[in-house]
Amino acid sequence: MGAIAKRIARREASNRASAFMDKEAFETLFEEHVTSRLARLGFVSKGKALSLSSEQVTIALFRLGGRMSASGSISHILCFRHSFLRDRTEAVPTGVPPEVFDYPYKFRPLEDADRELVYRPQNLNYDFERLQWESTDESSVRRKLDRIAAHIENRFLPWAKTLPLATAKSEIEQFGEDAWCERMWIEDYAARPYA
Repeated sequence: MGAIAKRIARREASNRASAFMDKEAFETLFEEHVTSRLARLGFVSKGKALSLSSEQVTIALFRLGGRMSASGSISHILCFRHSFLRDRTEAVPTGVPPEVFDYPYKFRPLEDADRELVYRPQNLNYDFERLQWESTDESSVRRKLDRIAAHIENRFLPWAKTLPLATAKSEIEQFGEDAWCERMWIEDYAARPYA
């Protein structure tokens, strides 16, 4: 019996004993409904992040820890950047930047699912989303995880892959706060053709 099958069997036994989720059951659901689905699209898992990176775009779903974490829940944020943008060290990253602050675009995976995907300055602080799984029934958690994966697959990913460089530059100029990182990103866009 494989590791996932064992976890599923344990989860089913646990669910018979309790109507609410535990951490192991949640992690199994997350693997089944988010990680596996996004892996089919090219996302890779590293630590608690799922990311997709190409020559043009980098997308990351970060699970946050530290002061942003809370017992019985996960905190997460969905981020996007054009891959040629410099990071906080003023260098173009060679891989997936591991810090949320290196991404101009930051969204809450569920709460922002129906909002306009546009640049909102969140340079020093950013809004993240907390998904409570403890004391929540499995079907509710499953629906939320399916919504996250569907939003990324059907709306966020196509938007990110087709966002014109000129539009991203214009949004940062129009909606930005003239932060040093925004000025750097605007310079990076201006140095590219078609921006």
